[in-house]
Amino acid sequence: MSAQARTLIKPAVRLWLERLFLFLLVASCIFTFPLKPSYDLDASWRMALGKFFLDGRQFGRDIVFTYGPLGFLMGKTYSGLMFWSLLAWQVTATGFFATLILYWGERLAGWARLGYFAFLVLFGVTYEDALHMLMIALAALELLRRVERPWHWSSALLLLMMATQSVAKFTNLMLAAVAVVTITAFALWRHHRRSAVRLLAWYGGGYLLIWILCGQNPLNLPAYLRNSWHVSQGYQEAMGIITPDQPFWKALVVIAVLAGYILLNVLTQPDRPRSLAGAVILGAFLHLNWKHGFVRSDGHMVGFFYCALLPITAFPVLLDETGPFLRIKRWALVGAGVLCVFGIRDAIPALVDSAHYIFRNRVLTNLQRATHLADTHAEYDQVLARELALYDLPHTRVVVGRRSLDVFGYDQASAIYNRFNYTPRPVFQSYSAYTPELAKLNADFYRSDRAPDFVLLKVGSIDGRLPAMDDSAVLYLFTQRYKFILNEKFFQLWQKTGVPVDPAETPRLLERRNLPVGQPWSLAEHNQLPLWVQIDLRPSLLGRLRTFFYKPPLLQLAIEDTQGLTRTYRMPAPIGRAGFIINPIIEDLTAFTRYAINKPERTTRQITLMLAPADRKYFAPTAQVGLSRLNTSTAAQEFFNPLNRERFYMFGVAPVSFESANLPTNEQIDGREVMVIHAPSEMVFDVPRGATTLTGQHGFLAGAYEGSNNTNGADFVIAWSDGKESVEIYRRFLNPKHVAADRGLINFKVDLSPYIGGRLYLRTLPGPYNDMGWDWTAWSKIDIK
Repeated sequence: MSAQARTLIKPAVRLWLERLFLFLLVASCIFTFPLKPSYDLDASWRMALGKFFLDGRQFGRDIVFTYGPLGFLMGKTYSGLMFWSLLAWQVTATGFFATLILYWGERLAGWARLGYFAFLVLFGVTYEDALHMLMIALAALELLRRVERPWHWSSALLLLMMATQSVAKFTNLMLAAVAVVTITAFALWRHHRRSAVRLLAWYGGGYLLIWILCGQNPLNLPAYLRNSWHVSQGYQEAMGIITPDQPFWKALVVIAVLAGYILLNVLTQPDRPRSLAGAVILGAFLHLNWKHGFVRSDGHMVGFFYCALLPITAFPVLLDETGPFLRIKRWALVGAGVLCVFGIRDAIPALVDSAHYIFRNRVLTNLQRATHLADTHAEYDQVLARELALYDLPHTRVVVGRRSLDVFGYDQASAIYNRFNYTPRPVFQSYSAYTPELAKLNADFYRSDRAPDFVLLKVGSIDGRLPAMDDSAVLYLFTQRYKFILNEKFFQLWQKTGVPVDPAETPRLLERRNLPVGQPWSLAEHNQLPLWVQIDLRPSLLGRLRTFFYKPPLLQLAIEDTQGLTRTYRMPAPIGRAGFIINPIIEDLTAFTRYAINKPERTTRQITLMLAPADRKYFAPTAQVGLSRLNTSTAAQEFFNPLNRERFYMFGVAPVSFESANLPTNEQIDGREVMVIHAPSEMVFDVPRGATTLTGQHGFLAGAYEGSNNTNGADFVIAWSDGKESVEIYRRFLNPKHVAADRGLINFKVDLSPYIGGRLYLRTLPGPYNDMGWDWTAWSKIDIK
């Protein structure tokens, strides 16, 4: 080989080595191993999506959520299923995404290229939702560039990638659909009809093919699109939280700069139709991610800033810019980029402060796990085994067997861990049934023959809502179609009675009126009855505009009970329109159980719609409200019938009454039966005449302090009272997370000889920190002799 040939080859080899290095660097940042199993809200829906896929559940009919049939690939949480399948998808997607990123990066040079790759490896590819939106945007803008060029096979791959992302999540579908329609319209404008047909055929046909390959019936697509739209629209009204000031104003400035930049680009580029098409795609991309980030303005905010950095770091090639004002645009975008970085830091400081450590650890962790795949898989199985042990429901499994079961609430992990025949209602997490349409889907399911044989019931909510607001129609139907069977850990098990649906179950209207915002409405005339309320407060024109561009303001409902205690709950407007149980006041599982035997603890005296004065302009001045009567129920009678003798079988003597933050459950500590009665709690015992000694055991469930669970201790207190005086006769603080001697069961013995008759009060209190988290306190072998 001649010296001249070697000279020509070396630069080419160096170029490909540089490309290979960049590809591996970007790919090592994009690739992620599946998330480990965890018992929390997000992990529950992620694992549930994988089970729905394997079970062949039909999206749009059986399942209604923000994600589609392939959503489990984005959720990628291991539940004992599909470990290798999730890895295979990650490898495939990583290769495609890294190639697309490099393809665009090759068009940049110098500092611009460095900034583009630095943004992506440090930020852009690290957040799953933003990564997928970024890839759709890059693919769409690449397809726009190719409209007037000969068709290339890689365009089909880009469209199939967009179709795959669209099947994974409805928001992805909205962006991809807007992009494809826009590019098709541009192709038709330029008389490239064949290109237009190919665009629609590859995207639309690809979407339909993937939908069918996922086991989905194409006839369900209209229902899927309609119901996903309800979920998406309801999300912005029901799931918003208060936005911190610092990231908010930075985001507004970034939006203003980018809007000005896009407008200037449309006005100054010689090919205005192409510029307009690019502006539509980029505008939709930014709008969707602005809404995603700042409706639920917590860590989600980084998603907007990540996406806003794309047109900033890919300038000027992203929109093929030429002509005047390039320097002005560049410096304006640099300023916006700096604000984006500070905005990311406002949302999650560690992402900026420790960006290089996160980057390094991500690459090294991926390398270490990839080179020890068997050990990695074993590590995941070990975590899963711990989860299964902590959340095992053996008594429930014996009763349920292979009959169908649903989970009310958002702890679907319990059904997956225990391998129940999980048969979910369409909107399978209760807090998401936040519009009248979605609430009706679930209610219709429970009125039908498809209703499950059993339900694991746990009453709670998010964001300061009244728990009775979540999946409200289904919560009421439980008391009419189901009966209490048992309780285990944090759940009650209810069983379908087989009684046909009675038309009288429907709430019966008592009165309808207009209720001004801020004016109390007394329910005293009716509060001896179980009551259902519907509150329809409509947005003004200004409110609808605000909701479209941002989110509605916080609407609250103040409820005063008959003891004079007032509590304020968040009440998203669509939840008010759907209606919920307003009397009695249901805040937890105990309150619901008492409601289900018509023995309520707290009843409602009056309610008041609350809006901040500055926010009243966004709504009508009055709401249309309806108050209806509900049927009474004895569905939970079995909970109280065997009450204390059978429930407290591990005691030598049963309490005459008890109160607890959660319903008591039977568990084991050190292999011995105990009654878990979560702090703060109280059990009351009669003291027989002549009794001289109280003995027993107390302690914490191991699940309160093992692994990442983090109790900070609780007080075990015993007091005696004869109704005139009260004496504390025993107190012990246990802190098993940090004190090994406080673990297991602790024996105690108390001398009762100074006391005659009266009652003993065995209490657990949340300790000096007044923190009830993980206070799984337990008693056993209580005896009075």
